[in-house]
Amino acid sequence: MKQSASIRFLCCLAVLGIMLVAGSAAMGQTITPPIAEYRGKAQGYFELRNDADFPLAATVEVHGFKVSPNGSMAYAPLASDVEVEFGNSSFTIPARQSHLVFYKVKSKLPNLWFAIVSTMTRAAPIKNQIRINVALPHVVYLYQKQRLKAEDVALEVKRQEDGSYQLQVTNRSNKLSRIERVQCRGFEKDTELGGMPVFPESTRFVKFTAGASSPNASVRVFFQDGFSSEAIPQ
Repeated sequence: MKQSASIRFLCCLAVLGIMLVAGSAAMGQTITPPIAEYRGKAQGYFELRNDADFPLAATVEVHGFKVSPNGSMAYAPLASDVEVEFGNSSFTIPARQSHLVFYKVKSKLPNLWFAIVSTMTRAAPIKNQIRINVALPHVVYLYQKQRLKAEDVALEVKRQEDGSYQLQVTNRSNKLSRIERVQCRGFEKDTELGGMPVFPESTRFVKFTAGASSPNASVRVFFQDGFSSEAIPQ
């Protein structure tokens, strides 16, 4: 059973306020891609799609965020040395059309992460009707040029009192990276977990359920930097 940490990540942002004030499916707004990753420099774009039968007024703004060891998200100030330039930060998207938002990041930091939030609302209000705002995040990760190495990471897996397992991933370096997937093998129920970011000098806990473990049980973590590490359940 594969669990997508990226989807859970976006859902957590929604809880924080980078959220849908009302369901976007009802009005037909989408953002592509929801996550962008760069190495060395960040310059790209995302697409906002308006499938509604009326035009939408849109604005974009930048939010910093932080992630707790358990994966909870919270707003955080954007680093003072980070500047995000837009071709246009406010615009109108006609009915049944899309709009490309181009951006460029200027910073001397080796790595960084933030969210560009697009807020959309009906361009022309209707009398006696509530205007609904829809906010969609485009999350940006900028990785340093140096890649994470196996010796930068420590793994530990412990069984919890409720029978579940907790994977602890400790990044001892100042590098930003990403876990591509986690394979849990040799358990009563083999499990595969989805990807998630690994922040500099931080620890991440990941809970999973797989039943009883055999003597050959192991948890292997695959990193996007081209290596994998293994931990034996304790």
